[in-house]
Amino acid sequence: MAKIADARTEPKQEALRRPFTVAHAPHRLHGSTWSTTTAAVPRLLSLHGGGAATDHRRMDYLLQPLASQGWAGAAFDCVGHGATGGSLLGSSLADRQAQAQAVAAHVGLHPAHPPLALMASSMGGHTACQLLDTLQPRALVLFCPAAYTPAAEHQPFGPAFQQTLRATTDFASAPAWSALGRYRGRLLLVWGTEDAVIPPAVIQGYGQAAVAARSVEVVKLPGVGHALHAWLQAQPAAAQALQQRIASLLAAAERD
Repeated sequence: MAKIADARTEPKQEALRRPFTVAHAPHRLHGSTWSTTTAAVPRLLSLHGGGAATDHRRMDYLLQPLASQGWAGAAFDCVGHGATGGSLLGSSLADRQAQAQAVAAHVGLHPAHPPLALMASSMGGHTACQLLDTLQPRALVLFCPAAYTPAAEHQPFGPAFQQTLRATTDFASAPAWSALGRYRGRLLLVWGTEDAVIPPAVIQGYGQAAVAARSVEVVKLPGVGHALHAWLQAQPAAAQALQQRIASLLAAAERD
């Protein structure tokens, strides 16, 4: 039966966080899994954004309750963030994709055993879409996703990368949107109406790009800015409502 029904009728199990590391020369990527059993292969893979202060623990408030309902999850710190450390300079969007692929392989996710869902924020939304063809998740949850042009894909982070972003006014060629156009799973977009970082046209572009998706849902958070997760963690009722919305999406994806 659908997992959402199980979550409502059976006691929730305690989900535990288990740290892991993955080699990604010359770095070691640090991350965590949330699950009720040590042998669980994650059903969810979470990707954080590009803000200097962000890390994979920002999503614990969602990953922990979802894991307690049976959807084990994994997340990690990209190079230049959190416990992984190192410098953002020299990394790139393409390198972040390679980091995510290394973590996915480490936790047992691959085309023959794909994740049920990818969950991603801001810059991570671009990376998640670039992984759609490879990992083939049935569901995709994007929080205020950013978009980039092909010119930015391999450009090292730093002043030149920032200049490319400032000069970009048309995202029609965004690789994330091209990949999303081929996606046949379920898409959930979450964004704040007062986001000063991601233009509304970019958020709308994500929804419009998903022409082949099985479903497209949009959650707008009135008066909320780009720091969605910080706001949600300070608003337990809103966070619980969103967690339930995601649980319903995952249950529907499992039935597909």
